[in-house]
Amino acid sequence: MKKYKRFMYIVFVPAILFLFLYGGTSYLSSRYSSYEELKEHEELHEDYEINYSQRDSDITVIAIHGGGIEPGTSEVAKGLADRMDLSYYLFEGIKPKGNMILHIESTLFDEPIGRNMVQESVSALSIHGYQGEESMIFLGGRNEAYRDAIRDALQHRGFAVEDAPSHISGMSEDNIVNDTQLGEGVQLELTAGLRDSLFVNGDRSEDTTDVYDELVESLEEGTNHYLEML
Repeated sequence: MKKYKRFMYIVFVPAILFLFLYGGTSYLSSRYSSYEELKEHEELHEDYEINYSQRDSDITVIAIHGGGIEPGTSEVAKGLADRMDLSYYLFEGIKPKGNMILHIESTLFDEPIGRNMVQESVSALSIHGYQGEESMIFLGGRNEAYRDAIRDALQHRGFAVEDAPSHISGMSEDNIVNDTQLGEGVQLELTAGLRDSLFVNGDRSEDTTDVYDELVESLEEGTNHYLEML
């Protein structure tokens, strides 16, 4: 029995540690199932910020996992919105570390300012971060016309684009990006490798790079093409 217990300890404790350190994102991301629950444990202006601008545009650009949650997504969302004078909404983690605990799933994200802004928009563009060192963009969301316009613009400038796999497809009607007047939006998942390339030395405190400019210009081109179809 003692040998069995020792075997269990040797095998399972390292496995648990591995899952926590390398596979624990899904656990952390499910810590809060609503904004109401999150704000009971986290402090606005200390743990997270909500930044937005309502510009009465047909498209609202959002980054609900901005700041330190999925680094680089805020900068892309706001950069595009400012360039096109679009409404934008950013939910940003500002903890020194451990910001993934602030990750509320897109289908559960119910912070009222963000939800209301999206509901008042014709469609929406949601910028997310995804894992992977390869520079890649995964496209999802229910708005096929807008999605295709974004895809064409990105590929024209040389970005690697693929359809998002089912678990990040953004197809749920409950996903905030689809809670628009049309009932559809577009969700972009930018890999870590791509997001690192947006900043000098992969550091968000440094200047943005030519890749950042190309990305934002591509999104502007695709968005303008879609707006012409409305």
